[in-house]
Amino acid sequence: MNPENRTLDPVLTTIAQEYSNSKYIGDRLFPVVNVSKQNGKIPIFGKSAFLVRDTIRGKGALSNRIPASEFNLEEYSTIEQDVEMSIDYLEEEIINDYFKFESRAVKELCDILNLGKEMKAAEIARNVGSYAAGMSRILTAEEAFDGLSSNPFEIIGNGKEAIRSKIGVYPNTLVISNRAYKALINNDAVKDKIKYTGHMIVNTAILVELFEINDIFIGRSIYSEDSNNFIDIWGADLILAMVDKSEKSNRNEYNPSFAYTFQKNDMPEVDTYSENGGKIKVIRNTDNYCLKITCNEAGYLIKNAAINL
Repeated sequence: MNPENRTLDPVLTTIAQEYSNSKYIGDRLFPVVNVSKQNGKIPIFGKSAFLVRDTIRGKGALSNRIPASEFNLEEYSTIEQDVEMSIDYLEEEIINDYFKFESRAVKELCDILNLGKEMKAAEIARNVGSYAAGMSRILTAEEAFDGLSSNPFEIIGNGKEAIRSKIGVYPNTLVISNRAYKALINNDAVKDKIKYTGHMIVNTAILVELFEINDIFIGRSIYSEDSNNFIDIWGADLILAMVDKSEKSNRNEYNPSFAYTFQKNDMPEVDTYSENGGKIKVIRNTDNYCLKITCNEAGYLIKNAAINL
């Protein structure tokens, strides 16, 4: 390919940047922060970043001086990801609305890239090694939500308290795998609690009330390596976390949060180039990012929450 044939497509790039698929929830744990460089340093926070400070000063008293922010800088390195699709010019001639066809192609490429990003998020978030000591729990078959002696309120409650004991505030986010969610909504302790809420069925809105967590997201995405057998990306696990909920325009790497996605500015981008003497048009979608835990004390992992599902 001649590099001169490569053309950045601003319209298709806008479609890619604005496109989202609700089945992917990795960015609920790893909100996006844009960075200008592919390599750099970002802060890794300690517990003091979440503390509420006393700012009241009495008449004649000294100002409320606090120590310098307690965070360490750690290197990050974003990695380019791309995927492309070729279209023969003969297809263009028989398609009624070629722009809609191109838009659909871009969204399909976005889904491929986003699936990879979702898998990376789940791989990190489901790894016990991503968390501080004491900030994970591996359930036994009896403790699992579909087990004989399961008490989700005690298990999730302990996770909330563990985070609060580390950073001084409760988590604001709970990610539940689809398998764990099905076990949870059929758990006897949960169904018994529902009786007193006036609701007939359990859903995420009810779980927000029951567990007193602002945002609950269900990880329902799956993947396959052979197009026949499908695997739950989020397994049978739950993740509690304190996550930066700022609007993207106000979000930056110096806001304390469990984790972030560090994405290069202006990504993703879509470009096109031609092959075979112009008879083949190639649409390529490129992203460039990395996912990092920025405060391992602000998250709590619960593994094996469903055994039989």
